[in-house]
Amino acid sequence: MGPDREGLSAEHRRERQAFLGIDVSDLPLLAALKPIFARHAETFAERFYQHLLADPHTSQLLQDREQLARLKKIQIEYFVELLNGTFDEDYFAARLRVGNSHQRVGLEPQWYLGAYNQYIQITFPLFAQAFGDNLAEAMPSLLSLVKVIFLDIGLALDTYYLASTRQLRQRNDELEHALDLYGRVHRREEEIRRLANHEIRGGLAAIITSLEDLIDRLEAGIFPGDIKVDLRQVRERCWGLTSLLKEMLAAAAQGGPAWVDIGTVFAQLQTRFSLYAAGRRIRLQLPARPPKVWADPTQLREIFANLVSNSVRYIETEPGLIEITWQADGKMIRFEVQDNGPGIPASILERLFQPFVRGPNSPTGGTGLGLYFVRSMVEQNGGQIGVEPVAGRGARFWFTVPAEPPTV
Repeated sequence: MGPDREGLSAEHRRERQAFLGIDVSDLPLLAALKPIFARHAETFAERFYQHLLADPHTSQLLQDREQLARLKKIQIEYFVELLNGTFDEDYFAARLRVGNSHQRVGLEPQWYLGAYNQYIQITFPLFAQAFGDNLAEAMPSLLSLVKVIFLDIGLALDTYYLASTRQLRQRNDELEHALDLYGRVHRREEEIRRLANHEIRGGLAAIITSLEDLIDRLEAGIFPGDIKVDLRQVRERCWGLTSLLKEMLAAAAQGGPAWVDIGTVFAQLQTRFSLYAAGRRIRLQLPARPPKVWADPTQLREIFANLVSNSVRYIETEPGLIEITWQADGKMIRFEVQDNGPGIPASILERLFQPFVRGPNSPTGGTGLGLYFVRSMVEQNGGQIGVEPVAGRGARFWFTVPAEPPTV
């Protein structure tokens, strides 16, 4: 049985004593040693601590002279308790504390056992001498004392090893926690790199498409009056892509869950949207009073950005509309991103968040990884994600994030 509060029960105490053969017959035998010990208590304490001070390891713990004087008195009281024979809950609790104390100060069992060895070496000759030639009369009392000493040793070792095990488990938990944090940071940095690659590929594809269209018109002899406007738009897309890359790479060194004002995220999203929908008649409608949530701000921003840019790519008929709404859902906040695009074929609806899944009318330049990244980020923030077809035309993506920090 472990040395916890349950281990101090009357049943446990009886079991420990019975196993060592301690019973009521030992009480008068122990009591017979008390007057002898009382005459030699000071000698016992002096010789006991002389031995400890002579050892380099234990002497380090006994440098304070006032503390040493207190310990001598405590040691005498401790030995007297061995002879009292009162093995109640308080006695067991005091013995159990010894193991905890020794483990806390780094006193390993070998030193504790060595100290009890000194108990025997110092006191037994004194007891034998007191009984004189009648050593046979002393033997029952000395054997009773040996049994009590082993009871104490067992209790102290129980708590020493229990405390050591708890400490090892705590350190193991701390190590696992540190490794988990390292893994999260590593995964997050990898996620940011993949997102940056995804955004850059999509942005470059849009820029290349605009340039190819402009080249085609020029080669056909079509010189629109707004050619400078077209070139400026391409330039703005390039600069926007550069700023986006810088922003995402800087975010890799930050992050972690925090209170996020969704209004700030939407302001950043609006700036990104002008890059996604440049030259197209697509409107982004945002809620008037966005909430606060508990999430990784960088990941949350990229979740919205990916869902919105995905809708922009798939909207074929203009004017287009992308609407973001939210509502409280218990301890979560549910966001919805709905568009009036062509919708999602039923054949891929259930597989949409798997890697490399793309619809039959996917625009060029896509990798089929955007929604997979989105699902990964939503789940890392403790939420869920899904998609629903919209009656008539379009699709509605939804995801949840915590409305408050998790309770510990």
